[in-house]
Amino acid sequence: MHYKLLPSLIFIIFFILFIKLGFWQIDRAEQKKIINTAYVERQKQPPIILNNESIQIQKKDIIWHQVTLSGEFLNDKNIILDNQVHKEKVGFLIYTPFKITDVNKIILINRGWYPLSSSRNDIPQISPIYGSQLIEGEINQMPSPGISLGKVVTEKLDKSSYRIQRMEYDVLSSLISKDLMTYVVKLKKPIFDKNHILDSSIPVPDYDKNYGYAFQWFAMAFTLFIIFIRLGIKKNEIK
Repeated sequence: MHYKLLPSLIFIIFFILFIKLGFWQIDRAEQKKIINTAYVERQKQPPIILNNESIQIQKKDIIWHQVTLSGEFLNDKNIILDNQVHKEKVGFLIYTPFKITDVNKIILINRGWYPLSSSRNDIPQISPIYGSQLIEGEINQMPSPGISLGKVVTEKLDKSSYRIQRMEYDVLSSLISKDLMTYVVKLKKPIFDKNHILDSSIPVPDYDKNYGYAFQWFAMAFTLFIIFIRLGIKKNEIK
């Protein structure tokens, strides 16, 4: 079989690219499985008491652990994280700062997801929580801001509520406190807000999609290979 140089180079480039993309998707799936396995294992361990000693643990080592902590809510700085989807419905997550007892640190408590009302002008009624509280939850990453398109706009809705489109630590620490921790606590159950929904799913439940994407890339590489071979055979037959 005889092939021209330029078409052959184009074939080789795209064939290698598709194969690499396939293996990249497999690698992403495996990384997600590792994360989910770590999550399940850490959920089985006894709760960590969040105090002066445990807050020194690096985030990568404490993430997804169950924790207990005592302290008081700071009801004047509720954070409403907008555009959060749950079961194909749009809503928002509510975070309230929490001052940990005997620790000069503040942590955001994820109180749960709430569906969006018929009008964005409606201000969510967030019930203040007074007095000393004992919290049970799990350590979570602060939601990733994703692709940053300009500065974060902090929209003050009333004297105690702020709406934002994405969470960035620098913005939140400036708004709440320089002592704000870089991770959050998600409640185990909606103790304070009976109507708010808490998602108990694993961190990355869609890892199987990556295997599907990998199959598509490998299928494209195989199809390209078949086309390349058939074109070479046809050229031979013409000659």
